[in-house]
Amino acid sequence: MNNTAANILKILSQSEMSIEDMHLYLKVEKSSILKTIAQINDFLASLNLPTIVKIDDAFNLVLSKDEWKTLFKNFNVLTSEEKIDYLYIKFISHGFLNLEKETEILDISRSTILRCFQSVKDTFAKNGSKYEYLHGKGLSITELSELDKHLFYKKVMKLFIEEDILVPPLKALLKSIKKFDTKVRLSQLYPILRFSKISINYFLLSFICSLEVSTDLFDGLNFQKEKYRDTSEFKNLMSLINKYGKDFTPKYKEELAFFLSALNSNDNILEDSLRDKTLNFMKDLKEQFGIKFLNPDLEKMLFSKLYLSFFKFENKILKLKSVKFDKTQKIILHKLETILSDHSCDLYLIDKFSIIFVLRRALIEENFTNIKNVLLLFNEVSASDHNVFKKTLTKLVPHVNFELEATFFHKKNIITKYEKYDLIISDEKINSDVIVIDFYNSSKVHDIIEKRAFEIGANKLNTINTTTKYL
Repeated sequence: MNNTAANILKILSQSEMSIEDMHLYLKVEKSSILKTIAQINDFLASLNLPTIVKIDDAFNLVLSKDEWKTLFKNFNVLTSEEKIDYLYIKFISHGFLNLEKETEILDISRSTILRCFQSVKDTFAKNGSKYEYLHGKGLSITELSELDKHLFYKKVMKLFIEEDILVPPLKALLKSIKKFDTKVRLSQLYPILRFSKISINYFLLSFICSLEVSTDLFDGLNFQKEKYRDTSEFKNLMSLINKYGKDFTPKYKEELAFFLSALNSNDNILEDSLRDKTLNFMKDLKEQFGIKFLNPDLEKMLFSKLYLSFFKFENKILKLKSVKFDKTQKIILHKLETILSDHSCDLYLIDKFSIIFVLRRALIEENFTNIKNVLLLFNEVSASDHNVFKKTLTKLVPHVNFELEATFFHKKNIITKYEKYDLIISDEKINSDVIVIDFYNSSKVHDIIEKRAFEIGANKLNTINTTTKYL
């Protein structure tokens, strides 16, 4: 068993996935993935557990909750990154580390643990933390920098995100540094966040749990505390926290209230370097996609998704699900990956998918007003029906001039001039320039206009053949 086996099990514990997508996620040859799956199946069979099966193009591992627990209880393989994180977190949280003892716990060679600890040493040296060797005992931290405190809470946050699928050494480590039951804590945090009208997601909950661990060990994080202390919002948050978090320490109660106050105020609680990276990438992204106007909600959504995606990739947080890209999404994906390559960075496939969703919406809104004249062709529909339908469309899409005519005259080539129309929709096939629909309703027409707006935006991209039709 190896790193690839550990990552494949992480993937299959969250979603079924094709060999092609595993290859994209893991950056490992397909032949190696197939060989590792065979090894995992031998291991599963030895535990009398169901094995990985291939259904259509996707590999799937269907286990009950108890069976997953059995699997990860007996699976002791840590990736190289997990070994480094284990040593880093344990050294900081305990203030002391005995490498000989950790060699036995992790069941790895002395050369492997020394190689992993070298990464910890390099991080300490870069961030300004110091430690000393106590003869015959081990290593003891003498000074911990703010940078390493910050990095510590990010690594602990990752443990909370993956808590259900942690292998025994990491599960034991997390249990040793938290003084609470995670499920109990989440049940207490839920009403606090809900009544504060804060959007709840796994990322935020994991951050808050990691914040409690960090607050217990250190002085917490910098949330411009005095700025909020006398505000009504802070006092309301403290009231909620006191009500639902009776067993929270006084120190954590305040730290949580400061964090939520900063979050609600949209104050800068992000990492400066990652925020700047996200803003620079976002600027180039909009420019290369020809997006001159982005409404505030989409602007905020795009920044949030990019920031979180970079954070997950840089910290190797493999939170995913299987996704399939349609033809239009692949157009944007190709351009997005080109820009990522230009910036010498990358993202997980699922995060590219979420960013593509925002970019597609942005391209539609950017080019929606370019469609000004639409011709609708009907078979047998009365004039009164025409008028009612046209009024409904005008309310839905006020900037578009809709003209309604009978299909018959166009089929017989009595009326053939289409040049003035940006879009022609008919309930019967006439020619290749006409979009055919089974029946008319206002939402269907609106969807077709959006698709054409996307086509206009996509054809502006320099990687797209302008003669290609995507509707």
